[in-house]
Amino acid sequence: MPPFPGSVAKFLAPDSTFQRRHGSITPFIAERDGRPIGRIAAIVNRSHNEYHKDQIGFFGFFDCVDEPAVARALFEKVADVLREAGLDAIRGPYNPSINDDCGVLLNGFEKQPVIGLPWNPFYYADLLMGLDFNKVRTLYVLNLPLHRRNAPERFLRIVERLKKRANLTTRPFQLKRLKEELKIVREVYNATLERNWGFVPIGMEDLLDSAADIQAIADPRLLLIGESQGRDAGVAITLPNFNEILAAAKKTPHWLRLLHIFVLMKTRKIKTCRQTVLGVVPAFRDRGLHAWLVHEQFSEAKKHYTDATLGWLEDTNAEIIDVCQIVGGEPDREWGIFQKSLLF
Repeated sequence: MPPFPGSVAKFLAPDSTFQRRHGSITPFIAERDGRPIGRIAAIVNRSHNEYHKDQIGFFGFFDCVDEPAVARALFEKVADVLREAGLDAIRGPYNPSINDDCGVLLNGFEKQPVIGLPWNPFYYADLLMGLDFNKVRTLYVLNLPLHRRNAPERFLRIVERLKKRANLTTRPFQLKRLKEELKIVREVYNATLERNWGFVPIGMEDLLDSAADIQAIADPRLLLIGESQGRDAGVAITLPNFNEILAAAKKTPHWLRLLHIFVLMKTRKIKTCRQTVLGVVPAFRDRGLHAWLVHEQFSEAKKHYTDATLGWLEDTNAEIIDVCQIVGGEPDREWGIFQKSLLF
């Protein structure tokens, strides 16, 4: 389905947060007889290379007809830009970083796309492997059918003991003091994902930029801060699956689409959600609080939605995957990150 109007173009603006703080994006379009048949962007991410001491270049915003020659022409342009920047490998897709949409969908092509998780035709992985790319990482999501799942009684008893022992409570975000709330989100996000492959710390400016995009669609009841003894202990963020709105407006003429989207936001109830961030502050780790926070996120989402998508998750994040499966999460879709050398 088409993305929200302007949501891709904003990254390409010279004054975008990414291009001011992290690197550069050089976009290309492939045309035949004046008609676009593919697009791609060469991405130089200084923040990644400084953090990891790498010389990796990236590609993103990839879209292409099922023709290897077109894909080759696009990637040759990207390779030229990245080699000129002194980089020795190309990895992606990142749109434009690991903290944004990323990956090539590998299965589940027939399923409705979920907010923040890319969809692409089935042949993209074949195009990449035909250009000597190798899959270097797999990203997973789980599906949680909220309408037909209840947490096991034993799990609930454990959660109740944890709540009493550590005086655990949750509260919704206070959107009027969003910047203050995002400080705890940043701490949890960076501490939770630092073990992930390719992780780059997210800054406050990045978070504020993202928050500006989601503020109009967020449900404050599902933006949870967990507290222990009155201290911030964790964060659980669930977003309505705004793609349901975009799907309903798909056939609307372009010049009316934005207005139709705003009308649907007022009149259409979103049935599904995506649980995007869940983590515990480092000072409260190893106390079982992940289980409690998953339960709180599950319970609140169940009041308002029929199904939840959990993730993405790396297979190294065993603790969260185990807890999500305990409350009923089922394996769903996978995305791949691909890479190849730029050295001759």
